[in-house]
Amino acid sequence: MNSSLLKSLHNFQTLKSLKSIHALLVVNGLFASSDILLNKIIRLYFRFGSGTHAHQVFDKIPQPNVFLWTAMIHGSVQNKLYTQGFSLFCTMLRDSVAPMNFTITTVLKGLAREARLRDGEAVHGLVIKYGFDFDVMVQNSMLDLLMRCEKTDLARCVFEEMNVKDTVSWNSMIYGYCNNGRIEIARELFDMMPDPNVISWTSIICGYVKVGDMSEARALFEAMPVKDLASWNVMLSGYVDFGDLDAALCIFNMMPFRDVGSWNLIVSGYCRAGNVDSARSYFDRMPSKNVASWTMMIDGYMKSGNVNDAKVLFDQMPEKNLISWSTMIGGYAKNGEPQTALELLKCFKKERIKPDETFILGVISACSQLGVLDAAESVINDYVGPTLLSSLHVSTSLIDMYAKCGNLKKAAQVFETTSGKDLFCYSTMIAAYANHGLVREAISLFEEMKKNNNLEPDTTTFVGVLSGCNHGGLVDEGWRYFKQMTDEYKIQPTDKHYACMVDLLGRAGRVHDAYNLICSMKVAPSAAVWSSLLAACSVHRHVELAEAAAAELFKIDPHNSGNYVLLSNIYAALGEWRNVAKVRAMMRRNQVRKNRGSSWIELDSMVYEFVMGDFTYLNSENINYIMDLLAEEMKLEE
Repeated sequence: MNSSLLKSLHNFQTLKSLKSIHALLVVNGLFASSDILLNKIIRLYFRFGSGTHAHQVFDKIPQPNVFLWTAMIHGSVQNKLYTQGFSLFCTMLRDSVAPMNFTITTVLKGLAREARLRDGEAVHGLVIKYGFDFDVMVQNSMLDLLMRCEKTDLARCVFEEMNVKDTVSWNSMIYGYCNNGRIEIARELFDMMPDPNVISWTSIICGYVKVGDMSEARALFEAMPVKDLASWNVMLSGYVDFGDLDAALCIFNMMPFRDVGSWNLIVSGYCRAGNVDSARSYFDRMPSKNVASWTMMIDGYMKSGNVNDAKVLFDQMPEKNLISWSTMIGGYAKNGEPQTALELLKCFKKERIKPDETFILGVISACSQLGVLDAAESVINDYVGPTLLSSLHVSTSLIDMYAKCGNLKKAAQVFETTSGKDLFCYSTMIAAYANHGLVREAISLFEEMKKNNNLEPDTTTFVGVLSGCNHGGLVDEGWRYFKQMTDEYKIQPTDKHYACMVDLLGRAGRVHDAYNLICSMKVAPSAAVWSSLLAACSVHRHVELAEAAAAELFKIDPHNSGNYVLLSNIYAALGEWRNVAKVRAMMRRNQVRKNRGSSWIELDSMVYEFVMGDFTYLNSENINYIMDLLAEEMKLEE
């Protein structure tokens, strides 16, 4: 009976069929009739990813033997439940069950994946106690653990003391040295190796690829007696990462066989290079695609700004995972379509997928751009738990979001509770204070950062400080920090720094100083710099410098209606109607259209946008009716 059952268990392909036979065995009283049968069922449950059912079976066994304990430990490690696997091992020892060599190797594998050296050293003590110190399988697992924990010298000592070294021993050392950037020692061992196999060759080639030595990697690849798919993909990946698409394509075309990973690499390479059309060509030719294939192509479209084609592909995807959703939502946010990102978020919520940090950062970015606090709070309440809040990236993004949504108090609270603040976190809070006009707080935090945290400000930090000085009209302090940036920290000013300074000087009425600063720039002045000068000239009605600034802006950004309007307004304020007419004629000649005004409101976590002259809105009649009533009410109150 047991023999026939074991044979039938080999044929099960789904969790459902396994649970059915499990139930049948329980009903017939045959379930606990054989440890071999129990062992097989536990392993199958783990194979189907159901550790919970495996535990339910195991917990009902009165006195499990070492084989059953090992099945549980091995299943946990195979399912990446490393902590659970080690906990089971410790419980097994407390129950006075002596481990087998395979038990030890499985435990060491789990500890290696999490680089838990101290626990590994404790297990090594047990290796000696139970007489496995000369077992080559156990020694190889110890080599892997030490290499993953970056203890290359200790690994070498273990390797040298081994009485018997098999191919796995040599490969563990070569692979370990390569992963730790010790390519020279890895090569020495490779050259000493008695009989390198395809894994040995692939490992050393991968090592040279990682250090960027593609010529040596290619030489070894050409000398390789037998090439497998992994070795071809390593070379293909190396050229793609190196940015050499011609060499990558050459390898791709030479490949005797390809898997979906090979195709994904070539698609990814073209996407990275910004050649989305070629990427799409290879994508369409793929014999089969996985979720990664679709997501790579969508990401390529998003990074090139083509959100429409990205959405079309996303809708066509046969299967979506968290990365796919994250790519779309984050892509919309980065391409200036935060409202669409939040609309897609509603669809995502129906999928019941647990989000990760990257996903949350994309959603926070969308909320920041729109300045919608209710939607942001909803996301935080739904998804941001203690684990994500402990992430410095998430905390910094929340600071930026709260500040842009107008809740500076909440931004400051998040900042104060954030541990291990880095330069970017400080820069974000400084910018938040500056943008809200709290100049002294921005400057105070900047000085605190330098004094108490030994953080050296960078380009972004000084943009925040200078922006604060600009908002507060602190001309002398602005000049002092500008000089400090260039002289003390040797930071080359960017157009953002110059725009802040030009705006600061212009607001103070020192338009000639602002113009002279622009003339002294070592980089070409951007539209933002000239716009700051033009705006200052508009306030102080300085026609000559306004014309100079406008002339530059018409070259840089000829279709921006705001520049024409500002110059026209300056002329109109001075009664120079002929020049007003000239500016309007220039606008017609250049086919410049004035941007229509728009505004939006947030209501019940929904954002409603209103554009001037747009009467197609669903409730426009009701809105206009209420507006008329309010207007009449205001007249009566007068």
